[in-house]
Amino acid sequence: MKTPGQTAVCRYERHQAISTHWATLHLLGHAEFSAAPTAVATARQWTRDLLTGRTSDLTLDDVALLLSEVMTNAVLHSDSGRTPNGSVMICIGTDATTVHIEVIDDGSATSLPFIRAGDLDSDGGRGLLLVDLLATAWGTHQHDHAGNAVWFHLPHTPTPRN
Repeated sequence: MKTPGQTAVCRYERHQAISTHWATLHLLGHAEFSAAPTAVATARQWTRDLLTGRTSDLTLDDVALLLSEVMTNAVLHSDSGRTPNGSVMICIGTDATTVHIEVIDDGSATSLPFIRAGDLDSDGGRGLLLVDLLATAWGTHQHDHAGNAVWFHLPHTPTPRN
């Protein structure tokens, strides 16, 4: 509960304070989504809507794929997905050459994001491997009060907005 005069600070603002990325990026938008598997498609569509006409179609397709993988991991493996009414925040920014996507969740006392060894018989476990293969850079931030963030960069070719 907030005390009088206290302002609410969203996850983006908390991560912005600890991440060096946001000092050089232009924030296009951030939104909070339910930490439910069905929200992954909603977040993907929100991201497509935000970036359509701002970057190339190829970048947009890669963003949608990697966002789906990272958000699914947040829903399945973080406390956001284990908590009733849990949520995941998506933040999107750009500079002249990069699209920056950040997926922020409540973190987990039992796991951190990592690339798993491939199991050819498994249906899952390849999300961060795809991020590692397609993104120009990626990483994580863990913070006690801000939660966990997985971020990635893709090449950005600005397109004129109509």
